[in-house]
Amino acid sequence: MTDQHGNLPHFRGSAGVQFAALGMIVVIFGGIIGFSSLQLRKDLRGKVVQRYADIWGPVSKFQVEQGVSDDLSGILDFDDAIIFSLMAAQEVDGALGIQVFDAAGQYLAGVPAEIEEFELSLNSVERMQTASPWAVYLPEGSYVEPGSSPQPEIELNIPILGRDGLRIEYLARYLMDGYDVRDELRIIDANLTKQASLAFFSGILLVSVVFIWSFWGLRSANKEVAERAARLAKANAELAMVAKTSAIGAVASHLIHGLNNPLAGIREHLRSNGEDLEQDDWADAQKATSRMQAMINEVVDVLKNEYFDEMETLSGEGIAQYLRNKFELKAQEKELDFGVRSEARILLSARDANIAKLILSNLLDNAIEAVSERGEVETRIVSLNEEVVFTIIDTGPGFSEIAKSNLFSPIQSSKTAGAGIGLAISQQLARHLGATLELTRSSSSGSEIQLILSSAQEVANQS
Repeated sequence: MTDQHGNLPHFRGSAGVQFAALGMIVVIFGGIIGFSSLQLRKDLRGKVVQRYADIWGPVSKFQVEQGVSDDLSGILDFDDAIIFSLMAAQEVDGALGIQVFDAAGQYLAGVPAEIEEFELSLNSVERMQTASPWAVYLPEGSYVEPGSSPQPEIELNIPILGRDGLRIEYLARYLMDGYDVRDELRIIDANLTKQASLAFFSGILLVSVVFIWSFWGLRSANKEVAERAARLAKANAELAMVAKTSAIGAVASHLIHGLNNPLAGIREHLRSNGEDLEQDDWADAQKATSRMQAMINEVVDVLKNEYFDEMETLSGEGIAQYLRNKFELKAQEKELDFGVRSEARILLSARDANIAKLILSNLLDNAIEAVSERGEVETRIVSLNEEVVFTIIDTGPGFSEIAKSNLFSPIQSSKTAGAGIGLAISQQLARHLGATLELTRSSSSGSEIQLILSSAQEVANQS
């Protein structure tokens, strides 16, 4: 976004913006580090706890095989032998208790005697059938000896195969002292916290350095762009001034050309010091003065502020009415059949329309001068393929071959007191509009000249 002088704005409150952006980056980066650390902590804790279940799986299998194969098989049935074998784990250092469940999750036996009896949850029964041992860490414990305080435990769930060695028929649940696990998990948490903090602060330091360097680089680039924009705006202003000067030159030429004939007539009357002047002569002088005033008004319209003219518009009918008002009386004096027709939906910017009026005025002046009494002069204003076409048609004698070859160049005029530059000025004005001015037909029976303007704006749905 540029200011009114065409410059890009400098960063205002850049320090605040910088710290706000950096703070947002710190929050986002910290969130990513925190989330990643929590996920890694969860994975590591799960692996540490599961390691105990993986160790006790083979131990339990060995105990069952050993108990079933020794003398117990002759004294106890198979189920009791398995239970008795598993209970031997109670003697292991750190063991708090053991519970045995069948395949349906029903409680079978447990030690010590005061251990809680309950049925397995459906989730545990389903998980038991996978034959994979699993462990659960209980920070506050589940089994509390009378008179003791809660202590951390680790719950080891070991599926046991039945007699056929194919199906899971038992689940041994060992309740073990969890102090070692707790200490190991605390070490993991401390290391993760240390590593996450190191990664966070190192990353923030690196990001801050890169961000501040980039920010200052961006400021420098913005300053350079602003300077270039200022130079470009200055160049545009100079080009606009050149274009305006060109337009003013063309309009001034039109004014000088238009004032030439009226001034010549007034000069002739002044030479006589008013002697022998008849009423018609005074009338001619009045007409010349009025014409000069009208010419000056036309030029003033064109030289108005260009921005204002771009905002204003003028319809094709408005141009047509202007031409009628200006040339109907002159056409009536020669008893000409004079007409101006325009399509209703044509709309032009006031700037383009005012310059087009100057060009059409020159062309109509020439046409009315060239046509003999009781001839015809017609102006048509139509829209064609997103262009506005102005056509001047007359029944005059046409242009000679020499005149055609130099039609838009300054030449010696055939008219009394003519300067011979009217069509040349009209061509210059047309080029300023980006329009085309050309002779489309010329013969002994008449001529046709077209001004084609491509910057038309049409009023949609206008009746």
